[in-house]
Amino acid sequence: MWALGLLVLLAGVVGFFQFSGEVMTLIRVVGLLVAAGIALALVAKTARGRDMFAFLRETDVERRKVVWPTRQETLQTTLMVIVITVIVAILLFLMDTVFGWVVRRLIGASGGS
Repeated sequence: MWALGLLVLLAGVVGFFQFSGEVMTLIRVVGLLVAAGIALALVAKTARGRDMFAFLRETDVERRKVVWPTRQETLQTTLMVIVITVIVAILLFLMDTVFGWVVRRLIGASGGS
């Protein structure tokens, strides 16, 4: 059944591209969607297909349980990330400058100040 489903889907894709110049795009898209639906129906008849669709249903149930942040929470979190990134960048710049100055003094290189 899996092979047959894959064959039907492949036939739909080949047909979509085969008739690209002769048939309207809408008809080609509908044909491809019909082929995909038939392929899914064939795959759903197998044990693994039933398990796969059961898993997808359970995943959707879990997705609905997620509490998404509000716009205000998202904005505050984004601003905090930006502020902390800037602070860390400044600290790294200062540390690099100080360590570079120390190393230049230790090795006796006459670079900048």
